[in-house]
Amino acid sequence: MYSPTEVSLIRNHLLDSYSRYAQGLDSKNWDMVRACFADEILIDYGQLSITSGPPDVPRRTDDWMTSLQAVINGFDVTRHTITNHRMHIDESGRISCLAYLSADHVMYPDPEVRIISAQDVVTLVGEYNNYYELIEGVWKIVKSELKVEWTSGNAGLLEVAVKRAAEKS
Repeated sequence: MYSPTEVSLIRNHLLDSYSRYAQGLDSKNWDMVRACFADEILIDYGQLSITSGPPDVPRRTDDWMTSLQAVINGFDVTRHTITNHRMHIDESGRISCLAYLSADHVMYPDPEVRIISAQDVVTLVGEYNNYYELIEGVWKIVKSELKVEWTSGNAGLLEVAVKRAAEKS
């Protein structure tokens, strides 16, 4: 199947993919986020993604990017921390990687004074499971699952973010 050296290289590529994804979201660099995915993907983020389509139906990644932007662009700052990566290779050679997520989403009450309280942030904690395929020499996400374990803070900010993002576009 894969040699130990290949497994190590693949793992490094998957870690880089998760890092680029988080950095792209937090910097709102949508080309960076888009580059992590194949052209068609399966997305299952539970209630966070159900309005954008069923989890068992492939969707165009560009459509998924629009859904992400419709939320993330409404926040002043996000910080996605993705850790504890566990790569798995199944008996047919398919690659997946589990990782913990902790993501803060912030709206400043006053952008000039960057001090927040609990009402100005919503935090999501959960676990990603991304499935990868080698496409033109690059490991791309073809399926992404997110199981949200809990949220804390002001969950109402998610709705506000959607409205703010719509106003900006």
